[in-house]
Amino acid sequence: MGRTSAKAETGRKALLRQSVLDAAAKLFAERGFAGTSFQDIADALNVGRTALYYYFKSKEEVLASLVEEVTVVSDRQSAMLSARTDDDPVEVLRSMVSGHVELLLSHALQFRVVDRTEVELPHDLRAVHERSKRAVLDHFTTQIARGIQQGLFRPVDPRVAAFALIGMCSWTTWWFHEGGRKTAREVAGILADLAVHSLLRTDDQRKAVSDPGNLFRQLHENLDCLELLYKRQDGGA
Repeated sequence: MGRTSAKAETGRKALLRQSVLDAAAKLFAERGFAGTSFQDIADALNVGRTALYYYFKSKEEVLASLVEEVTVVSDRQSAMLSARTDDDPVEVLRSMVSGHVELLLSHALQFRVVDRTEVELPHDLRAVHERSKRAVLDHFTTQIARGIQQGLFRPVDPRVAAFALIGMCSWTTWWFHEGGRKTAREVAGILADLAVHSLLRTDDQRKAVSDPGNLFRQLHENLDCLELLYKRQDGGA
């Protein structure tokens, strides 16, 4: 078999394998993981059960591949972007959010299946899934913290902010419809813009952080305001 023929055969097998994953994901979404058998997946594809064994040995192995496609790949992608420590954290976070949304929307059904079947995952697979989810959260948290340290983002709790941004990204898999008013890439861009602007400091706040004199003056003014409020409350009592 020539190189071109071998490449074509590899591509064909990859497409067939993906068709198995897509069919399984649809059945898992409709019937649940426990309510779907390996034979059900074969029937949905109009093939014999033995034909599936070429790609997967069990429905648990199919589910493992779905976790790999969504959660594990998401971890790798966010890790690669977060590692760009020499780049502007604002733009890195923008890329992380848009990339995360695009990945999820390209595997929306798979994500919903994994999200719904978390409690049904075999112990080892669940451990991989949870580890990857925590890693994604850590990558987002680290990037937000970098932006705060550099005076670009407001002094919010980085982990809470990361949870909020990841949740916003994940929710798209439940409401986005292919062929709607916006493409997946356009939606990803909109959400990335919202994410960044929800954290950015105003120009005045950035100047204050970069100028120690302004920072001390603002701190002094805030203390004066607190003292005045305290005296008013004490007098009213």
